[in-house]
Amino acid sequence: MKKNSKQGNPWENMNEKIDDVLGEKFWKDVLPVIPKRVPLVDIYETPSYGYMILELPGLHSTKDVQITVQNNQLFIKGTIPYPYQLPKENLLQSERFFGTFKRAISIPFSFVPQKMTSQYKQGILLLAFQKADHDIDVEIVFQD
Repeated sequence: MKKNSKQGNPWENMNEKIDDVLGEKFWKDVLPVIPKRVPLVDIYETPSYGYMILELPGLHSTKDVQITVQNNQLFIKGTIPYPYQLPKENLLQSERFFGTFKRAISIPFSFVPQKMTSQYKQGILLLAFQKADHDIDVEIVFQD
């Protein structure tokens, strides 16, 4: 997806505007009741590859996350383990996500599923999709 760079995104500075109007205390009161969208994702492409970068801090092994690709949709689910010895109720402030997550993400480019690769490092999951070399032309047969 490409943004129109001439117009800019009207939502881009919304957090700053909300902070100016409502103050920093607003976020401390509201964040606990807003559902967290996990994992957060960035998507970009080059001429040969498409990339998804997913924020998943705290995973310990491949058993913590499962990825499925179907019909240009990436389905990711898993569990981010709770890392502390004390109960969640004892946290004075809790903004990070722990627990099970599930998300479907549209893949906005054609790719070769067998050539998809993944790498997890320092809380970031990088998915690389080799793009399909060419589109397939479909011949239309007219019947009398």
